[in-house]
Amino acid sequence: MTQEESLQAEFDSQLNDIAKVNLMLVGGTGVGKSSLINRVLGEELAAVGAGRPVTRGCQRFEKDNLPVVVYDSEGYEIVDGAINNDNFKSVVLAEIDRLAKLSLSNQIHLFWYCISINSHRITEYDLMNLKQLVQRDAKVAIVLTQCDGDELDENDQGKVAAAFKKELKDAGFDSPVFETSTSIEDDLDLGALLDWSAESLPADKLKDAFVGAQKSNIPLKEKQARHAILMAAASAAGAAGLNPIPMSDSVALLPIQLALAARLANIYGFNALDAGAMALLKTQILALLGRQLAASLTKLIPVLGQVVNAGVASAITAGFGYGLNAVFKSAYVTLLDTGKLPDWAELFKHLDLLTMVRRENEKQKL
Repeated sequence: MTQEESLQAEFDSQLNDIAKVNLMLVGGTGVGKSSLINRVLGEELAAVGAGRPVTRGCQRFEKDNLPVVVYDSEGYEIVDGAINNDNFKSVVLAEIDRLAKLSLSNQIHLFWYCISINSHRITEYDLMNLKQLVQRDAKVAIVLTQCDGDELDENDQGKVAAAFKKELKDAGFDSPVFETSTSIEDDLDLGALLDWSAESLPADKLKDAFVGAQKSNIPLKEKQARHAILMAAASAAGAAGLNPIPMSDSVALLPIQLALAARLANIYGFNALDAGAMALLKTQILALLGRQLAASLTKLIPVLGQVVNAGVASAITAGFGYGLNAVFKSAYVTLLDTGKLPDWAELFKHLDLLTMVRRENEKQKL
């Protein structure tokens, strides 16, 4: 196998090594759970995949190229005009407990407990269900839905939402509470909910997967991308710091940078592209790595010197990461605006990687 073939195989392996986030939606019938998740994922829940019944009152939605598995579970239901909570207590909680005993990939990672302010009350069943989840140390966000119809007070705060928050606090719940809207023009706390969800996940691969599933949250993608770049730069610094290497051997940094490239692609959701589009992107990334290696032997030597120490390794890797992130962000904005991917070759042609590396090297000296 040639070096290029080896790099391609490694990139494919890194790109496909992605976890899936298991997110459970809980709440009464008609509280707007489907509308909420449709907005977050950018597609209809029914289109994510045929809901597979997990247990009575709970369905599992999954799609191959979508890194979030959605469990739609009713917290309670209306039976003969009365609220019935037996299903959640005896069936859904039992399923949650069963999954909790399995590997991390099978456990429910996040719970969004949805309560509509249109009901104008928090039921005793909501409080009971929330208590059951909290007692299990579950990562629970309380999501107030349909808040765009809330009456505002003199401080432009929703009156019903404020009352709900006070009631929840008085009941002893300290889980974060987020207001969401059915209107795409009004995000309210949706961004904060997504930030909290990403930060609450127990592993970086899960965080990358969750961020990658977001269809329009560019700030969240940039935040996770910066985290990935800093981690890769630290890894490169650690590798070179143990045994500084000649600039001519900087190829030793390629595995770290290749893993970073795959991770950034996952964060921006490009791993879900069709095979043809992914092949074009992969070609440009591998060519970029090759250009960087060639440049390190010529133009970078007067700036960085003949030896790759910890600082130089960090600068080269961070510069590569920030440059690639700029390309990915531009491509993603184009995708959102036009529904089409840009010309990858054109985007990569204008990437000034040397300037990025020099800039990072100057930061190392400060």
